[in-house]
Amino acid sequence: MSVLGVVVRVHPKHLASVRQRLACTPGLDLGPDPGDGRLIAVIESTADAPAAAIMADIAQWPEVHNLSLVFEQSDPDTAEAPAEFDFRSWRGDVGAFARRQAEPSLSSSPESTGAAHGAGETP
Repeated sequence: MSVLGVVVRVHPKHLASVRQRLACTPGLDLGPDPGDGRLIAVIESTADAPAAAIMADIAQWPEVHNLSLVFEQSDPDTAEAPAEFDFRSWRGDVGAFARRQAEPSLSSSPESTGAAHGAGETP
């Protein structure tokens, strides 16, 4: 999941219509409106779209002059990063780390794949 803080710049004559369109955008919350063509928004990932895709879509609106990313917070989704995965495990021995990562996908004959040994290691 990601949360993005953005500033959307529009011409003041388009301010009301863009503000309305942003207010109807799923995953987006509007912040204070200084009334000078800058709109502050917080975009959060939804089930249908990541926050970055929502931001990219808004940046392409014809009334938008510029969209600036001013804050970004990303946390791994539980489906993408299983709890049992230790991201620090590579620090001890890269070859052992590679073998552990490949174990579930090894064929019954390690000699045929060469996966039993890390790159540059000798048996």
